[in-house]
Amino acid sequence: MFLYKKALIVVILFVSVVGLYAFEQTLSPQQDITVGDKVVLNIKAEGLTVDSLDKGKLAEANFGDFELLDVQPAQDGSVDFILSVYKAGKVELLSVEIPYEYIDQKKFVKTNAMPIEVKSVLDPKNPSADILDIKGIIKFRHGLLWYLPFLIILIILSLAVYFVYKYIKKKNRKPTREEIIQSIPPKEYALKQLDELSTLNLIEQGHIKEYYDKLSDIIRFYISRTYSVDGMEKTTTELYSMLKNKISPEYNRELKNYLINCDFVKFAKLVPSQEDIKNDFDIAKGFVEKL
Repeated sequence: MFLYKKALIVVILFVSVVGLYAFEQTLSPQQDITVGDKVVLNIKAEGLTVDSLDKGKLAEANFGDFELLDVQPAQDGSVDFILSVYKAGKVELLSVEIPYEYIDQKKFVKTNAMPIEVKSVLDPKNPSADILDIKGIIKFRHGLLWYLPFLIILIILSLAVYFVYKYIKKKNRKPTREEIIQSIPPKEYALKQLDELSTLNLIEQGHIKEYYDKLSDIIRFYISRTYSVDGMEKTTTELYSMLKNKISPEYNRELKNYLINCDFVKFAKLVPSQEDIKNDFDIAKGFVEKL
Protein backbone atom coordinates (compact mmCIF):
# COMPACT_ATOMS: atom_id res chain seq x y z
CA MET A 1 0.00 0.00 0.00
CA PHE A 2 2.82 2.33 0.88
CA LEU A 3 4.58 1.59 -2.39
CA TYR A 4 1.35 2.24 -4.30
CA LYS A 5 0.93 5.71 -2.74
CA LYS A 6 4.56 6.51 -3.39
CA ALA A 7 4.25 5.53 -7.04
CA LEU A 8 1.06 7.63 -7.37
CA ILE A 9 2.83 10.69 -5.99
CA VAL A 10 5.70 10.22 -8.46
CA VAL A 11 3.24 9.96 -11.37
CA ILE A 12 1.41 13.13 -10.26
CA LEU A 13 4.68 15.05 -9.96
CA PHE A 14 5.78 13.79 -13.38
CA VAL A 15 2.53 14.86 -15.00
CA SER A 16 2.78 18.27 -13.32
CA VAL A 17 6.33 18.78 -14.51
CA VAL A 18 5.47 17.63 -18.03
CA GLY A 19 2.46 19.98 -18.05
CA LEU A 20 4.64 22.83 -16.82
CA TYR A 21 7.14 22.48 -19.62
CA ALA A 22 4.84 21.19 -22.38
CA PHE A 23 5.17 23.45 -25.46
CA GLU A 24 5.79 23.39 -29.21
CA GLN A 25 8.69 25.24 -30.83
CA THR A 26 9.23 25.88 -34.53
CA LEU A 27 11.70 28.13 -36.37
CA SER A 28 11.12 29.41 -39.87
CA PRO A 29 13.03 29.47 -42.03
CA GLN A 30 15.64 27.01 -40.78
CA GLN A 31 17.74 26.98 -43.95
CA ASP A 32 19.06 29.52 -46.45
CA ILE A 33 19.27 32.20 -43.77
CA THR A 34 21.41 35.18 -44.76
CA VAL A 35 22.97 37.78 -42.48
CA GLY A 36 20.33 40.40 -41.66
CA ASP A 37 17.34 38.13 -42.46
CA LYS A 38 14.40 37.92 -40.08
CA VAL A 39 13.45 34.53 -38.64
CA VAL A 40 10.34 33.63 -36.67
CA LEU A 41 10.55 31.51 -33.53
CA ASN A 42 6.99 30.30 -32.90
CA ILE A 43 6.14 29.12 -29.36
CA LYS A 44 2.86 27.42 -28.54
CA ALA A 45 2.10 26.72 -24.87
CA GLU A 46 -0.95 26.68 -22.63
CA GLY A 47 -1.94 30.21 -21.69
CA LEU A 48 0.97 31.81 -23.57
CA THR A 49 -0.07 35.00 -25.40
CA VAL A 50 1.60 38.28 -26.22
CA ASP A 51 -0.32 40.01 -23.43
CA SER A 52 0.65 37.37 -20.86
CA LEU A 53 4.40 37.76 -21.45
CA ASP A 54 6.64 39.36 -18.85
CA LYS A 55 8.05 42.06 -21.15
CA GLY A 56 10.64 43.26 -18.66
CA LYS A 57 12.31 39.88 -18.19
CA LEU A 58 11.90 39.01 -21.84
CA ALA A 59 13.95 42.09 -22.78
CA GLU A 60 16.81 40.69 -20.69
CA ALA A 61 16.70 37.27 -22.36
CA ASN A 62 19.83 36.13 -24.20
CA PHE A 63 19.10 34.51 -27.56
CA GLY A 64 22.80 34.06 -28.30
CA ASP A 65 23.83 35.24 -31.75
CA PHE A 66 20.24 36.33 -32.46
CA GLU A 67 18.60 39.63 -31.54
CA LEU A 68 14.94 39.86 -30.52
CA LEU A 69 13.24 42.49 -32.71
CA ASP A 70 9.54 42.10 -31.91
CA VAL A 71 6.85 39.84 -30.44
CA GLN A 72 3.61 39.30 -32.37
CA PRO A 73 0.53 37.09 -32.02
CA ALA A 74 0.32 34.26 -34.56
CA GLN A 75 -2.90 33.36 -36.39
CA ASP A 76 -3.38 30.14 -34.39
CA GLY A 77 -3.14 31.94 -31.04
CA SER A 78 0.50 31.13 -30.41
CA VAL A 79 3.30 33.71 -30.15
CA ASP A 80 5.85 34.66 -32.83
CA PHE A 81 9.22 35.92 -31.65
CA ILE A 82 10.80 37.92 -34.51
CA LEU A 83 14.58 37.49 -34.48
CA SER A 84 17.48 38.56 -36.66
CA VAL A 85 21.12 37.50 -36.91
CA TYR A 86 24.08 39.63 -37.98
CA LYS A 87 26.82 37.00 -37.88
CA ALA A 88 27.76 34.62 -40.69
CA GLY A 89 28.75 31.00 -40.28
CA LYS A 90 27.69 28.49 -37.65
CA VAL A 91 25.69 30.25 -34.96
CA GLU A 92 23.44 29.06 -32.16
CA LEU A 93 20.01 30.10 -31.00
CA LEU A 94 20.41 29.68 -27.25
CA SER A 95 17.87 28.12 -24.92
CA VAL A 96 15.83 30.88 -23.29
CA GLU A 97 13.32 30.89 -20.42
CA ILE A 98 10.21 32.80 -21.51
CA PRO A 99 8.21 33.91 -18.43
CA TYR A 100 4.46 34.64 -18.57
CA GLU A 101 1.33 34.58 -16.38
CA TYR A 102 -1.63 32.27 -16.73
CA ILE A 103 -4.63 32.15 -14.36
CA ASP A 104 -2.78 34.35 -11.86
CA GLN A 105 0.15 31.95 -11.85
CA LYS A 106 3.65 32.65 -13.01
CA LYS A 107 4.79 30.15 -15.62
CA PHE A 108 7.58 29.85 -18.15
CA VAL A 109 8.67 27.78 -21.09
CA LYS A 110 12.28 26.97 -21.77
CA THR A 111 13.09 26.86 -25.47
CA ASN A 112 15.46 24.37 -27.01
CA ALA A 113 18.83 25.52 -28.31
CA MET A 114 19.25 25.24 -32.07
CA PRO A 115 22.46 25.32 -34.17
CA ILE A 116 21.95 27.26 -37.44
CA GLU A 117 24.08 27.94 -40.51
CA VAL A 118 23.94 31.60 -41.60
CA LYS A 119 25.13 32.61 -45.07
CA SER A 120 27.16 35.75 -45.74
CA VAL A 121 25.94 38.44 -48.13
CA LEU A 122 29.43 38.51 -49.70
CA ASP A 123 30.59 36.36 -52.57
CA PRO A 124 32.15 33.27 -50.91
CA LYS A 125 34.72 33.00 -53.74
CA ASN A 126 35.81 36.61 -53.35
CA PRO A 127 34.57 37.89 -49.97
CA SER A 128 36.46 41.19 -50.19
CA ALA A 129 35.20 42.12 -53.67
CA ASP A 130 32.83 44.82 -52.42
CA ILE A 131 35.04 46.10 -49.64
CA LEU A 132 37.15 48.97 -50.91
CA ASP A 133 40.51 49.88 -49.46
CA ILE A 134 40.85 53.18 -47.66
CA LYS A 135 42.47 55.73 -49.93
CA GLY A 136 45.65 57.33 -48.82
CA ILE A 137 45.90 60.93 -47.63
CA ILE A 138 46.07 63.42 -50.49
CA LYS A 139 49.00 65.76 -50.05
CA PHE A 140 49.08 69.17 -51.74
CA ARG A 141 52.39 70.02 -53.34
CA HIS A 142 51.95 73.77 -52.73
CA GLY A 143 50.74 75.92 -49.90
CA LEU A 144 47.32 77.59 -49.75
CA LEU A 145 48.63 80.94 -50.98
CA TRP A 146 49.82 79.31 -54.21
CA TYR A 147 46.21 78.36 -55.04
CA LEU A 148 44.74 81.75 -54.02
CA PRO A 149 45.08 83.44 -57.48
CA PHE A 150 43.31 80.50 -59.13
CA LEU A 151 40.51 80.76 -56.58
CA ILE A 152 40.13 84.50 -57.24
CA ILE A 153 40.02 83.90 -61.01
CA LEU A 154 37.38 81.21 -60.52
CA ILE A 155 35.23 83.58 -58.43
CA ILE A 156 35.55 86.37 -61.03
CA LEU A 157 34.60 84.02 -63.88
CA SER A 158 31.61 82.75 -61.90
CA LEU A 159 30.39 86.30 -61.26
CA ALA A 160 30.89 87.22 -64.91
CA VAL A 161 28.85 84.23 -66.06
CA TYR A 162 26.13 85.12 -63.52
CA PHE A 163 25.83 88.77 -64.65
CA VAL A 164 25.85 87.80 -68.34
CA TYR A 165 23.07 85.34 -67.66
CA LYS A 166 21.03 87.97 -65.78
CA TYR A 167 21.58 90.51 -68.60
CA ILE A 168 20.49 88.08 -71.33
CA LYS A 169 17.48 87.01 -69.29
CA LYS A 170 16.44 90.62 -68.68
CA LYS A 171 16.98 91.56 -72.33
CA ASN A 172 14.86 88.69 -73.62
CA ARG A 173 12.10 89.16 -71.07
CA LYS A 174 8.88 90.50 -72.47
CA PRO A 175 7.63 93.58 -70.60
CA THR A 176 4.32 93.29 -68.73
CA ARG A 177 1.27 95.36 -69.63
CA GLU A 178 1.86 97.56 -66.57
CA GLU A 179 5.46 98.19 -67.62
CA ILE A 180 4.34 99.11 -71.14
CA ILE A 181 1.78 101.57 -69.75
CA GLN A 182 4.35 103.13 -67.42
CA SER A 183 6.71 103.65 -70.37
CA ILE A 184 4.11 105.81 -72.20
CA PRO A 185 3.71 109.44 -71.00
CA PRO A 186 0.38 109.94 -69.13
CA LYS A 187 -1.04 112.46 -71.58
CA GLU A 188 -0.16 110.35 -74.61
CA TYR A 189 -1.63 107.24 -73.03
CA ALA A 190 -4.86 109.01 -71.99
CA LEU A 191 -5.44 110.49 -75.48
CA LYS A 192 -4.78 107.05 -76.98
CA GLN A 193 -7.36 105.51 -74.64
CA LEU A 194 -9.93 108.16 -75.62
CA ASP A 195 -9.37 107.46 -79.32
CA GLU A 196 -9.82 103.71 -78.72
CA LEU A 197 -13.02 104.38 -76.76
CA SER A 198 -14.50 106.30 -79.68
CA THR A 199 -13.90 103.30 -81.97
CA LEU A 200 -15.73 100.79 -79.74
CA ASN A 201 -19.18 102.08 -80.84
CA LEU A 202 -20.60 101.52 -77.36
CA ILE A 203 -23.14 104.34 -77.75
CA GLU A 204 -24.43 102.93 -81.04
CA GLN A 205 -24.85 99.54 -79.33
CA GLY A 206 -26.77 101.07 -76.42
CA HIS A 207 -24.02 100.51 -73.81
CA ILE A 208 -24.16 104.03 -72.42
CA LYS A 209 -23.37 103.04 -68.81
CA GLU A 210 -20.27 101.10 -69.91
CA TYR A 211 -19.20 104.03 -72.10
CA TYR A 212 -19.29 106.49 -69.19
CA ASP A 213 -17.61 103.97 -66.90
CA LYS A 214 -14.63 103.77 -69.28
CA LEU A 215 -14.65 107.52 -69.84
CA SER A 216 -14.46 108.12 -66.07
CA ASP A 217 -11.69 105.53 -65.63
CA ILE A 218 -9.57 107.16 -68.33
CA ILE A 219 -9.71 110.52 -66.56
CA ARG A 220 -9.11 108.97 -63.12
CA PHE A 221 -6.13 106.95 -64.36
CA TYR A 222 -4.66 110.01 -66.04
CA ILE A 223 -5.03 112.11 -62.87
CA SER A 224 -3.57 109.28 -60.75
CA ARG A 225 -0.43 109.00 -62.89
CA THR A 226 0.03 112.74 -63.32
CA TYR A 227 -0.32 113.68 -59.63
CA SER A 228 0.78 110.38 -58.02
CA VAL A 229 -2.50 109.71 -56.23
CA ASP A 230 -4.69 106.62 -55.95
CA GLY A 231 -7.71 107.95 -57.82
CA MET A 232 -9.07 104.67 -59.16
CA GLU A 233 -10.46 103.33 -55.87
CA LYS A 234 -11.56 106.65 -54.37
CA THR A 235 -14.96 108.31 -54.50
CA THR A 236 -15.33 111.56 -56.39
CA THR A 237 -15.44 113.54 -53.13
CA GLU A 238 -12.31 111.78 -51.79
CA LEU A 239 -10.45 112.46 -55.03
CA TYR A 240 -11.49 116.13 -54.87
CA SER A 241 -10.01 116.39 -51.34
CA MET A 242 -6.77 114.67 -52.39
CA LEU A 243 -6.23 117.14 -55.26
CA LYS A 244 -6.84 120.34 -53.28
CA ASN A 245 -3.15 121.07 -52.81
CA LYS A 246 -2.06 119.69 -56.20
CA ILE A 247 -4.16 121.53 -58.83
CA SER A 248 -5.92 124.86 -59.07
CA PRO A 249 -9.31 125.15 -57.29
CA GLU A 250 -11.09 125.99 -60.56
CA TYR A 251 -9.67 122.94 -62.35
CA ASN A 252 -10.46 120.78 -59.32
CA ARG A 253 -14.11 121.92 -59.21
CA GLU A 254 -14.55 121.30 -62.94
CA LEU A 255 -13.08 117.81 -62.54
CA LYS A 256 -15.34 117.07 -59.57
CA ASN A 257 -18.51 118.20 -61.39
CA TYR A 258 -17.52 116.20 -64.45
CA LEU A 259 -16.96 112.97 -62.48
CA ILE A 260 -20.22 113.50 -60.57
CA ASN A 261 -22.02 113.76 -63.91
CA CYS A 262 -20.40 110.44 -64.99
CA ASP A 263 -21.47 108.89 -61.66
CA PHE A 264 -25.10 109.89 -62.35
CA VAL A 265 -25.01 108.02 -65.64
CA LYS A 266 -23.24 104.98 -64.13
CA PHE A 267 -25.23 104.64 -60.92
CA ALA A 268 -28.42 106.71 -61.22
CA LYS A 269 -29.24 105.44 -64.72
CA LEU A 270 -29.36 108.95 -66.11
CA VAL A 271 -29.68 108.79 -69.91
CA PRO A 272 -27.85 111.69 -71.56
CA SER A 273 -28.69 113.01 -75.02
CA GLN A 274 -26.44 112.45 -78.02
CA GLU A 275 -25.29 116.04 -77.79
CA ASP A 276 -24.44 115.66 -74.07
CA ILE A 277 -22.49 112.49 -74.81
CA LYS A 278 -20.40 114.27 -77.44
CA ASN A 279 -19.82 117.24 -75.11
CA ASP A 280 -18.75 114.93 -72.25
CA PHE A 281 -16.20 113.26 -74.54
CA ASP A 282 -14.82 116.66 -75.63
CA ILE A 283 -14.62 117.83 -72.00
CA ALA A 284 -12.66 114.69 -71.03
CA LYS A 285 -10.24 115.30 -73.87
CA GLY A 286 -9.95 118.94 -72.80
CA PHE A 287 -9.05 117.91 -69.24
CA VAL A 288 -6.14 115.87 -70.58
CA GLU A 289 -4.91 118.54 -72.99
CA LYS A 290 -5.03 121.31 -70.34
CA LEU A 291 -2.20 119.74 -68.35
